[in-house]
Amino acid sequence: MSETKEQKINEILNNAMQVLAKNGYENTTIASIAAAAGVSRGIIHYYFSNKEDLVSKVLAYSSEKIIQSTIKDIRGNTEEEIADNIINDCIHSFREYPEFYGFLFEMWCASRRSDKIKNELIICSDKVAHSIKKVLDEAVQNELLKIDDENTEEMAKVLLALFNGIAFEKLMHSSKDLDSRKYWIQVRNIISLFLKPL
Repeated sequence: MSETKEQKINEILNNAMQVLAKNGYENTTIASIAAAAGVSRGIIHYYFSNKEDLVSKVLAYSSEKIIQSTIKDIRGNTEEEIADNIINDCIHSFREYPEFYGFLFEMWCASRRSDKIKNELIICSDKVAHSIKKVLDEAVQNELLKIDDENTEEMAKVLLALFNGIAFEKLMHSSKDLDSRKYWIQVRNIISLFLKPL
């Protein structure tokens, strides 16, 4: 794939995510995505077979972007540092990709009516959980976390659920201050307890 073609597709995917987050799946058209991306509808149809195909690819692309830019930063040298980095990652994600979470929850709604979107949502969720699991496994292998390594898959899913729950609350209460120390102390306490062996 030429760099120009890849850049054009990525630009379409980025703009599609923003339009979908703002307007919702039902109210988003190929024409509105084309207008936001500054391309013709024909270009959209050239790269994507239909809206469902485009949305599935936006989901895959945006989830990969989150994995690459944030999850790698949750490593640490102690349980406390890992807990702090998880929180910092969470805050960073909300600041850098605010539209992603609106899009993600919109995709959950759309997945109830589209098997293609549902399957892609499951794949993306599993990829994110697997990336978190890799970090936990690495910490266990380096003896930074003293937890049973057979439980890291479930722990990763619970941490992902915590991230998504906080994101949903942030969407519902957009005025919530992400720097509120009282709020994040409680989140840190939960994560720290979670990372300690039973």
